[in-house]
Amino acid sequence: MNASRPFKPLRRTTISEQVREEILTRIASGELQPGAQLPAERVLTQEFGVARTSVREAIQALVAIGVVERRGNRSYVTERLPGADVGAGGGRLKTIRDLLAARRLLERLLFGLAASRATARERQRAMELARLPIPKSLQELILADRQFHGAIASACGNPVLSEVYGRVVEALMMENLSPEILMGISEDIDESEAIARVVSEHITIAEAFIAGDVEGMLDAGECHVGPVEGWIGSATSPIRGRARNAAMPGLDRTVGM
Repeated sequence: MNASRPFKPLRRTTISEQVREEILTRIASGELQPGAQLPAERVLTQEFGVARTSVREAIQALVAIGVVERRGNRSYVTERLPGADVGAGGGRLKTIRDLLAARRLLERLLFGLAASRATARERQRAMELARLPIPKSLQELILADRQFHGAIASACGNPVLSEVYGRVVEALMMENLSPEILMGISEDIDESEAIARVVSEHITIAEAFIAGDVEGMLDAGECHVGPVEGWIGSATSPIRGRARNAAMPGLDRTVGM
């Protein structure tokens, strides 16, 4: 039998790893908020349909990387990830640019890993998120963007890299950039055009993800996140909108996205 392209090694995962990734995806998407209490091990065992030891191992792994913390015999999403603080040396604008550069480089690595390692279910989840109803506002768009990127980051197969990426994005969100700056609103591009552009770019990334097209996914990802650094550099007041962002649940912190 002649194959048009070689087969790739299968990804081996344990039950506890699958449980861990499911919980991490909920945290990355913002469905499980900072400080939220996880269901009891007994409940998770029933919902996942697995042995209690697998649930316990998954939670212990999440505790080890600082995503979940134990309080007595219950587990909670960490209020604030350790190591997320970024110094202001060199000016706040430089800090923002450094964070954006770090995010772009990490996303390139994560996208490449996810494109070659993700399960069919993880790929389909990204496409489902990309094809959700079009957001009606920039605030909704930012949340959708976080959920989409978080799903791909969690599919890279390396929870340590996902966690590092999450800390960078968390620090960036704490800078309280305005939604207009984050989404590329300018005199030439209005809100509806920006929303349509981001949604279209998400679909392009998801299509490459579904196809396992590493180069296509990397190119689409670069076109999607790369221009933000230019928008920050040309903005006259990139740090504004504090009250608007602070009022939105899930915008002040992220994990693995």
